[in-house]
Amino acid sequence: MTTIYIDGDEFTLENGEHINAIQAAARFGIEIPYYCWHPALSVVANCRMCEVEVGSRDPKTGEIRMLPKLVPACQTPAKDQTVLITKSPKVLEHRRMIMELLLLNHPLDCPVCDQAGECGLQDFSYDHGRAEHRFVETRNVNPRKDVSDRIQLNADRCIMCTRCVRFTREITRTGELQVMRRGEHAEIGVFPEYELDNPLAGNVVDICPVGALLDKDFLHKQRVWFLSKHDSICTGCSTGCNITVEENKGAAWRHKPRYNPHVNDYWICDEGRYGYKVANDPELLDATYVLEDGDHRATPIDQAIAAVSRNLALIAREGGKIAAIVSPFLTVEEAYLLCKYIKAISPSSVLAIGPIPRSGEDATWLPDKSQGRTGDVSFVVCRPFTIRAEKCPNRRGVEEVVRHFQGEVIDYASIGARIGGGEFQAAYVTSNAPEPAFDESAATTIRRGVSFLVVQDTRITPLANQADVVLAGGTYAEKAGCYVNHDGRLQFAEAALPPREGVLPDLDVFSILLERGAAPIRSFDVLAELAAEIEVFAVAAGGRIAEFGGTIGGVESNRSAPKNGSVYEQVYQDPWAGVRR
Repeated sequence: MTTIYIDGDEFTLENGEHINAIQAAARFGIEIPYYCWHPALSVVANCRMCEVEVGSRDPKTGEIRMLPKLVPACQTPAKDQTVLITKSPKVLEHRRMIMELLLLNHPLDCPVCDQAGECGLQDFSYDHGRAEHRFVETRNVNPRKDVSDRIQLNADRCIMCTRCVRFTREITRTGELQVMRRGEHAEIGVFPEYELDNPLAGNVVDICPVGALLDKDFLHKQRVWFLSKHDSICTGCSTGCNITVEENKGAAWRHKPRYNPHVNDYWICDEGRYGYKVANDPELLDATYVLEDGDHRATPIDQAIAAVSRNLALIAREGGKIAAIVSPFLTVEEAYLLCKYIKAISPSSVLAIGPIPRSGEDATWLPDKSQGRTGDVSFVVCRPFTIRAEKCPNRRGVEEVVRHFQGEVIDYASIGARIGGGEFQAAYVTSNAPEPAFDESAATTIRRGVSFLVVQDTRITPLANQADVVLAGGTYAEKAGCYVNHDGRLQFAEAALPPREGVLPDLDVFSILLERGAAPIRSFDVLAELAAEIEVFAVAAGGRIAEFGGTIGGVESNRSAPKNGSVYEQVYQDPWAGVRR
């Protein structure tokens, strides 16, 4: 074990851990303030906010020898017998001095700054700064400028932590940002004829500790203290990035990345960042419809579900075959209940996975691993970040569910041809995709092939226009459940928004069709049921569904400060390792 001493108290770390003093102190609930350090970026120690007293203890004699000057904690490795003093008068006075220096030219515009409420400068100024401002000279004023169509730079707020510059050099390796000029005239800027337009560019807003880099999409729209945060999964592609959905008054306002070292580390792509707009689309279905006399009429949801149940049961009793298209945008719990319902009506029913949208090729960013060590202090070298061409969140999960009920997975191309050929008398089609999954041609083929068509979707589509019953489905933000990403990781997403008025969550619709009652059903109850029935999900959930509650497959909420990678290796375990995929 590695023994360290912080403010007179003794703590132990695992042998072989390469962490710095900031990480070691945070491990035991002791905060060392910092600005420029980031666990996924190289160590530069230019803000000096994290300086502490450092020494070493002789394990034989117990004698402590302290260094004569303060040392940046971000550059100080937490070795055996390291002594840290974080709250001495010397350290506290240094922090007040640094805060005063950082605020010399900083405008006092917190009331109109979008960063207010989540600003490191604001928080540390309150905790460590001076009550009065002694600088009476003229402040430097730098112009506000756009570094891209989506990102605004307020240079007069910048404290030159250079996190954004290091991100573009070490993570995306596109290098759009630079430090221009020197001394008090230094400022961040883009290279001539370039702009910050790489697909991960929005992350510089997240890592900026002050209000210098702002997302113009969110600018002046909400105060962050009004937003409620919900742990979720990005459904924009099969990478399955961990995110928080931030909402207020029934609308989603932004996505922020949530740390998971086995999926997305600290980042999300811009495509996923702005994917929240799907949940706010004014064109979303707000009612269920039944075709009567050639026209779709809004119908109470209980009557629409009853019509579905009655007609499908009648077709099954008369020997007709039913086809169900299970969308890869459904959660595993929703797919399970839908498949269970269709097979309960008629064992001869056929299940198929819906269209799997693809766009281009996988795009991967390889971080610069040469920046992974500064002296004896290493930082987290991020895994490659991939934006998948497969633009659905749960193909693998739905395939496992369909395979369990049917023994084989039938793709949409095959089932579409069979439906068009008249093999089936009824079809139950789910989608919930951001873009229509069935064009006019596919919709016409399906409609002509069956006598009864049920469509469950989030918006009016060419197929919904021809359906006998249209059930309004929930968006990703209105449902809680699990998704299996491209790497086979089972991950849980909370519901961030209540269901739209007049709409039931998909899980409740399937539960009512299964005659389990009209009371709301919990996704965890369904997951426990399918885990007991489908081996692969029992292994993925680790057999600890009841124990974890909100944590499925070893993926925790990530609300706490990032810990060292070795600790997370104990928390995040690949749930599908050694399991048939």
